Amino acid sequence: MPALKFIGSLAIFLNLFFCSFLAWGNNLPQSISDYFRQIHHTSGHKVSVDIKTPKQHWPTCEFPEIQPPPGNKNRGSLSVPVTCGQQRRFIQVYVNVMGSYWVAKRAINRNAALTEKDFQIKTGSLDKLPNDIIHNRKSIQNGIAIRNISAGQFITRNMIRRPWAIKAGQNVVVTVDGHHFQVRYEGKAINNAASFDNIRVRLGSGQVITGEAQENGSVKMML
Repeated sequence: MPALKFIGSLAIFLNLFFCSFLAWGNNLPQSISDYFRQIHHTSGHKVSVDIKTPKQHWPTCEFPEIQPPPGNKNRGSLSVPVTCGQQRRFIQVYVNVMGSYWVAKRAINRNAALTEKDFQIKTGSLDKLPNDIIHNRKSIQNGIAIRNISAGQFITRNMIRRPWAIKAGQNVVVTVDGHHFQVRYEGKAINNAASFDNIRVRLGSGQVITGEAQENGSVKMML
């Protein structure tokens, strides 16, 4: 009888241990899904995650810690670092993301000023598109095409730039703000700059200073 009780107790223990092991393992898919859904939450994207690594290679703990994948990529085929206590594993996943992005409505020539009539929104899978694809209309408005863009082409950040607030060779007023004082100089811009970009200016004295380009075409410098 004692032997039977021991076997029964052992069976219960193993059953509880196995169930606990499964519960810990089941935390991993949810933790990974929650991690990527949180990343895409503000964009309103729909996210689904498929774990490719077999279950027997998953780390086992109650609260797995999900870390950013190499390169901070957040969609497509990824190797996700997961820490469980002293264990650290790389879990292979595929993150499918559905969302909206902008495409050219018509052919756009290089150096053309962009308007809303040049673009239309499209919805689809984002995981095979470049990471710098544009989702926000404000990122396009008043931009300048830096290359020819064909009709139907998705728009990435390296295809457009903000308009120049100041152009190289332009005469500018430089305002230097200090503690309880302000000084104004005149100079000539050395490089092109969009609003709030750094710009180098050669003053009348020959001195070269670096300031911040303003929307009104002036330059601001803080001391």
